[in-house]
Amino acid sequence: MSIFLNIKKRINTCISHEVLLKIKRLWVDYIFPQRKLLVFSVIFMVMFGALEALSVNLLKPIFDELFIAKKKETLGLIAVQVVFFFGAKCIASYMQSISMTKLGINFTKKIQSDLYEKVIIQDLEFFYKRNSGNLLVYFVGDLNAIKDAVLRGITTVIKDAFSAIFLIALMFWKSFNMAIVVLILFPLVFYPIVYFGKKIKKIFSKQQISFSNLYSLLTQSFQGIKIVKSYNMEKIESQKIEDGVTEIANLQMKLAKNSDILSPLMEFFGGVTIAASLIYGGYRIMHGCLTVGDFMVFLLAIVSSYKPLKSLANFSSYIQVGITAIDRVFTVMDQIPKIVDKPNAKIFKATYGVINISGVKFGYIPGIEVLRDVNLEVDKGEKIALVGSAGSGKSTLINLILRFYDVWGGSIKIDDEDIRDVGIRSLRDNIAFVSQDVVLFNDTIKNNILMGKPSATSNEAIEASKRASVHDFIISLERGYDTFVGERGSNLSGGQKQMISIARAMLKNAPILLLDEATSSLDSVSERMVQEGLEVLMKDRTSIVVAHRLSTIINSNRIYVFESGNVVESGTHKELLGLNGYYTNLYNIQFIQG
Repeated sequence: MSIFLNIKKRINTCISHEVLLKIKRLWVDYIFPQRKLLVFSVIFMVMFGALEALSVNLLKPIFDELFIAKKKETLGLIAVQVVFFFGAKCIASYMQSISMTKLGINFTKKIQSDLYEKVIIQDLEFFYKRNSGNLLVYFVGDLNAIKDAVLRGITTVIKDAFSAIFLIALMFWKSFNMAIVVLILFPLVFYPIVYFGKKIKKIFSKQQISFSNLYSLLTQSFQGIKIVKSYNMEKIESQKIEDGVTEIANLQMKLAKNSDILSPLMEFFGGVTIAASLIYGGYRIMHGCLTVGDFMVFLLAIVSSYKPLKSLANFSSYIQVGITAIDRVFTVMDQIPKIVDKPNAKIFKATYGVINISGVKFGYIPGIEVLRDVNLEVDKGEKIALVGSAGSGKSTLINLILRFYDVWGGSIKIDDEDIRDVGIRSLRDNIAFVSQDVVLFNDTIKNNILMGKPSATSNEAIEASKRASVHDFIISLERGYDTFVGERGSNLSGGQKQMISIARAMLKNAPILLLDEATSSLDSVSERMVQEGLEVLMKDRTSIVVAHRLSTIINSNRIYVFESGNVVESGTHKELLGLNGYYTNLYNIQFIQG
């Protein structure tokens, strides 16, 4: 017992208190709710262990009564017992396996759902700091490691442990002295387990990071396939992937070397144990202190205990892997978003859509301001435009209005309500957003439009498409609104994707509209088509337009010119041209020199 306590103590020293709390949380929140399945499985595990020992004990009558004493009348009874015990073992093994599999599926499904719910509510900063490959590893690699550790851990602790206990008890029953000799040799194998367990944990952690890097490289390569091909980068990208795969292969080899060494150690010590038993058992048989049947039972008990003891020896390796995965997954789940509702946040409904931005300061990196004391106003139904050089802060202001980030100083108010005082969901319900980088999901055109208002009917989606001037194009397709757009809308042109995003915004019918360079990446024909849809969308709505092409915002009620995070000019198109300043310079570059 002291040996096992020493092993437990050594393992605990490798696990921080914080990680132990996460393991407890896994048990309480995800495994314990499946306690009926767990209890059901445990019952059959214990039955299996007992039946294993009883099956081994059948060797005594087989040798002593059949082979030695030649009692023919016992032949039938022994045969029936063999069939019964082995049949019962099969049933017990199958039932515990099925119930444990169901338990694993259930709790893994719950963790995956909870993990996604925690991840999807995070701020944009959370996603910008992590690549998509890194997040995929949490959902696939880490959760599979957790499931494997839990299922194998429970099976080892209960089924294999009870099998070993029953078989060891059988050894003591048959020969106390021989059992003592065997047990003296058993502890020697456990000391390398903790040592290799530490190394396995470190290697697995590095392996998961390498997997996330590889997934990220693959994602970037596939998404940027046009650039890869246009710049003849196939060999360069292939080399990156080969380097990533090689790194993972090397780590997998290290992991195998450190985990697989435990089996040979068990084989060696098993052979030493059997040799010692043969010498001592043979000596006792020769002196009439032990029957052949008892000796064969003892020997088979040693052989049969090899498998559960081997599982116990390997227990540390996959538990260490599981602990690392648990730590990684719960660390992500425990991330607290910076942008959250106040405890008394109001449910917001824009009545007029009047926007007032006063003294706003903000930056993405502490100490470095992107916006410096920005002030602007948008009255009900007005269309204002934000223009300026790249990096001057225009799109950043759009992000702040949507409350993707919080201002460092100043305030943003809509209808005299500070957006930090209202519920985030209700705030965004009042805003429709159309960006240059159109995001369409690999679904049907209809379902992509319905994302603007999931409760809308198909007829409402069609009406929104007509107002966005995209209905005729959609019905010209073979499957119409049921046409799949492909990943990121790959089956559509740039203009078609943008028109569908406008239809989505139309369907949302929000009182405030934010357009972030919605036409800058389009050709002149597509731009004209999209601009017509945008003009319909902006009618009777408070609109803020970030524009690169000045031709699209000449008729704005007011234009704000940004430069290095400041509003340096504001007014109508004519008023700004009369200033002969920043705006005039931008205008001349586009319309005169161009």
